[in-house]
Amino acid sequence: MKPHVRDLARRAFLYEVDGGEDRMFGLFGNHESQLIELKGQEHMSHIGEVVCTIGAFDGVHQGHRFLFSSTIADAKRRGLPSVIVTFDPDPDELFLPQNKVRKLLNNKDRLNFLCKFGADFVVSIPFTRELAAHSAEGFLQMVVNRAFKPRAIHVGSDFKLGANNAGNVSELRIIGKKRSTLCDVYGYDLLCTGSQIVSATRIRDLIQNDGDCATATELLCRPHFVRGMVVEGRHQGSGFGFPTANVELSYPYVVPAEGVYACLVLVGDMVYPAAVNVGIPRTFANELHCASIEGNLLGYHGDLYGQEVSVAFIEHLRGQKAFDSLDELIAAVNGNIDWVAQNIGSEGFSL
Repeated sequence: MKPHVRDLARRAFLYEVDGGEDRMFGLFGNHESQLIELKGQEHMSHIGEVVCTIGAFDGVHQGHRFLFSSTIADAKRRGLPSVIVTFDPDPDELFLPQNKVRKLLNNKDRLNFLCKFGADFVVSIPFTRELAAHSAEGFLQMVVNRAFKPRAIHVGSDFKLGANNAGNVSELRIIGKKRSTLCDVYGYDLLCTGSQIVSATRIRDLIQNDGDCATATELLCRPHFVRGMVVEGRHQGSGFGFPTANVELSYPYVVPAEGVYACLVLVGDMVYPAAVNVGIPRTFANELHCASIEGNLLGYHGDLYGQEVSVAFIEHLRGQKAFDSLDELIAAVNGNIDWVAQNIGSEGFSL
């Protein structure tokens, strides 16, 4: 197992955020946030005056991390608690057609990541169509003020809130100035790398259109991963000398473009290097039970059926190809497995 591989696994599966990129953005990750999940209209203690940031934060990427850092730094200067405000479910899950919803993180993982950045609180607001119908001012009055009173709000310049997305940065500033307690609103230019903005949309496109998991890892500060259940497949891999696990996803994740990838697979508390095929293998395109995510786990011995696993995508190895013979297919798959063994590892390891 290569030294950097354990770090990648811990970033993906243990939500670790204390690496070099995070220090670069000035994150204060020395404690875990208290998670407050608002439920319906139940009463809750009021936190008081705070500095906050608001967003869905799908992927929790570099741009989001910059906002967290700015929010926490401002809160420290003012001597106030810092708060990350988010929504569960992600608004896209209510308003996009079901076949268009593709997310970088499920809601549970997103909340777990958000709690690792050193804010004092993460407040999760249940997102409904009724909530979305409120104006930005109505949202702040009816929802946010139940939990805290913002003295400053930090968002990206493209931020939108409330009915018809009318609550942009300018509108929030107007609302902030007429409150009984003044609220400053900071709208930041979006973070850029290589002259392109860092956004969830860009990262989704890199993964699902280009299969560029390496660049996605840089922008996310962790490998992209998906979770799912191991189900029965074609039962042919074992006969070829490389038994595979077929993963059925449990959430509308962003899935990489068709091809073969070097991956890390979490099984229980063990992580295994793997060569993973995404999409229907061209050689078996006319057969039933062709899994969309099918992986060979190096060093794993046992029955995986019925177990939940997590698959983190590290490197794109090759595109899909129809082979002229089984011998050619077997040689190609063995070549992929050899690459994983040499560059990632050949045995499982614990976190």
